Amino acid sequence: MKQAAVILTGILVLLAGKSTTAISREPFHLENMTCSITSASMNGCTGVPTLHSGILTLSKEGTFKLKARYEGCFMVENVTKSGDFAASFFEKAMSLELLTTRTTGMKNALSDFPGTLGFAHLNYDGLDGYFIDISAVIRARGREMENVIVTANLQCTVIDDAARTAVKADRLSFIQKGVYK
Repeated sequence: MKQAAVILTGILVLLAGKSTTAISREPFHLENMTCSITSASMNGCTGVPTLHSGILTLSKEGTFKLKARYEGCFMVENVTKSGDFAASFFEKAMSLELLTTRTTGMKNALSDFPGTLGFAHLNYDGLDGYFIDISAVIRARGREMENVIVTANLQCTVIDDAARTAVKADRLSFIQKGVYK
């Protein structure tokens, strides 16, 4: 019951600003972004690995890739999750719901996809906000709730397409030389 209340509270927080005056009438042009995720200090440890840190890459096409470190009592998992996201645009911020379609590096990963990874709230001005990871709650199936829902800090930067093209060209030249695979 506590699990449902916490998830419902997270959803309500994201929807709280969704009044007709808060919603932007003009669409926000989403750019490709890379976001750094850092969780606040953890109180205690859990039997279920929870989000500790990571890099979230958002594509303007509506896809994401998360490379994250999940930590629990006596365990560490370096995980890559990818999938699609749905965005809601408001006057000063946007909210994203991340739906995982592929997971690697996680033991006992659920196979019924897509599954909600979490919610991101991002302010337009500073491209900062927070990320709520609910995947640990789903993974624990309600057995353990203490310290499982993590609200992490989110700081994003826009990826310039010209810079991305230069990096790809650099990588290609290294691959051709046999230096980088």
